[in-house]
Amino acid sequence: MEAWFLSDIHLKSAEERNGKILLRFLRSLLQQNPSQVHLFMLGDIFDLWVGGHSYFAKKFPDLIAALRDLRKAGARITYIEGNHDVHVEGFFQKQLGVEVHVEAQYYNLDGLIVRCEHGDLINLADEKYLKYRSIIRNPYIKPLGNIIPGKFWDYIGNRASKRSRARSGHYRATNESQLVQMIRAHTEKVYQEKPFDIIISGHMHVFDDHVVDIRGRKVRTVNLGSWFEEKVKVFHIKDGQPNWVYLES
Repeated sequence: MEAWFLSDIHLKSAEERNGKILLRFLRSLLQQNPSQVHLFMLGDIFDLWVGGHSYFAKKFPDLIAALRDLRKAGARITYIEGNHDVHVEGFFQKQLGVEVHVEAQYYNLDGLIVRCEHGDLINLADEKYLKYRSIIRNPYIKPLGNIIPGKFWDYIGNRASKRSRARSGHYRATNESQLVQMIRAHTEKVYQEKPFDIIISGHMHVFDDHVVDIRGRKVRTVNLGSWFEEKVKVFHIKDGQPNWVYLES
């Protein structure tokens, strides 16, 4: 089994650099042995996707076709929602056969126990975000994702995204070491709930790959960073061996 992990691409358009990189990557998986591929998309793949609207799918026809082709060829695809892609099972699960989750999931990958999550619960001190999350994850809100037109969500999302990115970008630039410590502290905390060998998350937009010692056991903590960097890389596990793979721009 060959597992690939990516997150926080924040695609606005299929024509932007990262849209082209992602499409080439997905097509490259088809050239291998797709039936042995497990692709993990750990949230915020798109800068906005709400509900099962075809409106969003029509913005990325080639990417959706590549995911569909991978599924038809036998690849397993897991999508853990982020805070920019919410209630997406109406399209990805029902139309493409992609497994969709909201909370952290555990997988046995060739003997490695791997915890996968978006990472938006790493910073429990961010009360504004936690309130926002409780609202968008409210089961009474979910139907609105499909009822309200996708174009409206797109308009609202674009306005909010610009303000949010400006604030969060400045915060990360001045607090990166603190964010790294949050990621590692989160690893130790959730390990107590259920042990694992590797935890893989996103959301923080801070790349981190570190081994922590928890009660004498070496545990690897990985945050995937984001695709806003000059060089894009994805985490990869094959035959129980983890490594990073750089993708061509």
